[in-house]
This record gives sequence, structure tokens and C-alpha cells, in this order.
Amino acid sequence: MSTLEQTKEVEGAGASYGLEVEVESLIELLEGAITHSDKGKSALRALSSVMLEGEGGYLTARATDRYRAIEGKIEVREGELTSSLVSLDDVKRVISLAIEDSKTYGRALGLISLNRIGDLLTVSAGGNTLTLTILSENYPSSFDDLFNKGEVTAIDEIAFNPAYFSDYAKIVGKGVQVKVTFKGDNKPITIGLVGNKVEWRALLMPMRYKD
Repeated sequence: MSTLEQTKEVEGAGASYGLEVEVESLIELLEGAITHSDKGKSALRALSSVMLEGEGGYLTARATDRYRAIEGKIEVREGELTSSLVSLDDVKRVISLAIEDSKTYGRALGLISLNRIGDLLTVSAGGNTLTLTILSENYPSSFDDLFNKGEVTAIDEIAFNPAYFSDYAKIVGKGVQVKVTFKGDNKPITIGLVGNKVEWRALLMPMRYKD
């Protein structure tokens, strides 16, 4: 079983957590994370979702569709949020709420709060509130072992799906460099992305090369 398929039960049922972040930062974080969620109609719910976690002064969002993975983090004004798996559809609803708030109050000034009680996550911005149900599916506890796997090395050739690279342009913008690091045959390709408000790291799994 690959690391992307190894899972851990989401914690936090019955507990209460909450944090506050800048609206502009949350929009960039979530819009980038959902590019790596599985959007297929038959996708597993755990893969068609985004994991949110807030601790150590940062809110982290992680997503994977098995073939690639991404992790981004933004600074938190205050508070913490236990591991919370949010469906792709609900993440899009949060983004819409944040964008609407930014239009009303201005992105530079707006703040948005995320508060979890039990399996419910309430998102509040301005006078608008959205309550979501956290998914109970299992999810990888970390992507660290994938990002740390192997050492930088020279390779003769490698195959990958070029369609995935269009998503990197959506995250960092056109004209911005993307750093690609190879760590050997059949090893994940590390993608270096430079965001505006978000600290990103991403990887892409190689494909079997066919002549």
C-alpha cells in the first residue's frame, strides 16, 4: 500500500476548537489546495476533500488525488483547529463565502473564523455564517515521508501527466517559475511553488513510461 493510501482516523469528535485568519490568505490557500482534490464522479470521498489543521500559528491545508499531493500553510491570527476533513463541495462553499466577504469589506481588511464543535465546522465572515459537517473518512496523517523520500539525483528520462502542470499555473500565476526536483526513478517529483500569502510544497507521482 502506498503512503498516499495509508490512512489515519480524523480526530476531534466532541471537542471545541477555533481560529481566525485573513480572508485573502484563506482564499489563496483553499483555491490552491482544491486543484489537487479528485474531481471524478466516482472518487472516494477522502480524495475529493481537503484536510484542514491549525496549530503552531499556522492553518495547513492538504489534498491528494493519489497521483499528486499538495500542502499549503498560512499564518493564523489566533487559535487552533484540530484535523478536519472537508468535502470538496463544502470547501468551494467556504471559498464563495470568503470571496463575497472580500468584495464587501476588502481582502486586505477582512478576517474569517473557523470554529469546530464535534463534527460541525462553522465558518464566519462579516455577517455571513456557514456550517459544515466534517467527513469521517480516514486520511493520511502526514505527507512528510513522501516529501523526504530519496535524494536529488540525475535521471535519464521520466514520464508524467502534463495536464497536471496547468494547475501549478493556477496556483502561482502565469509567468511565475516552478521548480521541479527529481529524486530518482519511480520516486515522487517535488514541485516548488511560490505563493503570495501561502507557503506551498507539492509533489507529482511519475507515470510508467511507454514507448
